[in-house]
Amino acid sequence: MKFLFGVAVILLLSACSQNVGKSADSTQQLSRKAADAALDTPAARRYIATRHKLLLEAPEADLDKHFDAIQAACVKLACVVLRADQNRGGGPYSPAQATLTARIAPHAFDGFLAILLKHGKLRQHQRESEDLTSEVIDVDARIANLTALKTRILDLLAKRSGNLEEVLAAEKQLSSIQAELDSIQGKRKALAGQTETTRVEVTLVPQSLAAADSWAAPVVEAAGESGRVLMSSLATLITVTVAVLPWLLVGLPLFLWLRKLYRKRKARRAQAAI
Repeated sequence: MKFLFGVAVILLLSACSQNVGKSADSTQQLSRKAADAALDTPAARRYIATRHKLLLEAPEADLDKHFDAIQAACVKLACVVLRADQNRGGGPYSPAQATLTARIAPHAFDGFLAILLKHGKLRQHQRESEDLTSEVIDVDARIANLTALKTRILDLLAKRSGNLEEVLAAEKQLSSIQAELDSIQGKRKALAGQTETTRVEVTLVPQSLAAADSWAAPVVEAAGESGRVLMSSLATLITVTVAVLPWLLVGLPLFLWLRKLYRKRKARRAQAAI
């Protein structure tokens, strides 16, 4: 009886070895079938990744104050701050700017948006969504298949008393299955972060006079553009001067020397002709 049981263990481990060697292909095939079946169900849950990109304007003098208030409101709503950058600016070509990237619960987004509108004027709001339902169902099916395979091997090892070779073979299979299971579970966690929270990217920039709603906006915009054109022309002139100046320093003395030499020869020829 023990001999027959040992043979059964070896056969099962051999089959597991072949299956685990091709686990990526087999679990993907099964998970595709499960995904197709789940998607065909009318009441199937949809897994949607949602992103919002917002551009806000605020007075430059109060930019830091508004950005700090936005971060505090985000933390109060239990959002996860992924990135927060502040650039205080270093001149007209490097204006001040603050950027916040966070993940927030979908039901809390409207409240967060209302707070944002209190700290800046909305200039742009871009909404994006991506349907990850098929990918989530595929990953869930692969996790279920690998978990079932792992359970079968553990049950078999718990019920039999085999030799060292069989134990080592079983542990090798378990290690391979567990490694793949950990990898897929990590992917599922990442997908959950995308579908169960809303990604928000907020950019806060200084409010310019040209963008302000005032009768002087066209004049201010024209003056600013004229200044940029003037500075651009001056920069081009400086670049050309720097590029040509070394050649002038070398070429001008040579030209003057050649002209002087030519005049001397011309004068000698005139005297010889007389």
